[in-house]
Order: sequence, then C-alpha cells, then structure tokens
Amino acid sequence: MADLQEPGPRTNGLAVASLVVSVVGLVSCWGGLFIGPVGAILGHRAQAAIRRDPGSYGNRGLALAGVVVGWIAFALGILGVLYFFLTAPAQTADMLGGIFGIFG
Repeated sequence: MADLQEPGPRTNGLAVASLVVSVVGLVSCWGGLFIGPVGAILGHRAQAAIRRDPGSYGNRGLALAGVVVGWIAFALGILGVLYFFLTAPAQTADMLGGIFGIFG
C-alpha cells in the first residue's frame, strides 16, 4: 500500500492573482497606472494572509513578486506620463484644450 503523505501548503489565490495582474499592468499600455497598484495591493493582502497562517500557504515569494512588479509597473506608468507631458508641451496643451475646452 502506498504511503500517504500530509498535503503541503496550499497556494494562496491572492498571491497568484497579484502576480498575474501586476504583469498585465507592466506589459499593457496604460496598465501600469491603473492596474499595477491593484496587483500590488493584492500582493500586500496575500502577504498579510500568509503571515496570519504561515502553515497553510507556501507561496510568500509569489506574493512578494506581485507587490514588486505592481509597484514597478506603477512607477513606470508615472514616468511615462511625466515624459509625455514634459517632452510635448505644445501637443499636450492642444490635447488638453480639446478634452477640456481650454487653452484656446
């Protein structure tokens, strides 16, 4: 008869979701600004759940990766917006004028 082993730690679904959402935010055009923080927050919540019950979950690194990638995606999104506004001032004014009806 086969030896029965105790089941190992489960995978935390929030940790997996955190990494997936963070990577999507990293590779999508404007996702870093809007989706990156969602992935990072999911990762923080997953880390809290893992800390509360460390014996049940075994993927702390996955949650940490989601947090790091999510905040990197957000930072790159902010840098992209700053680059856009700083390198194209005339086009930015025209665009904002079209959107808000100002500057002209």
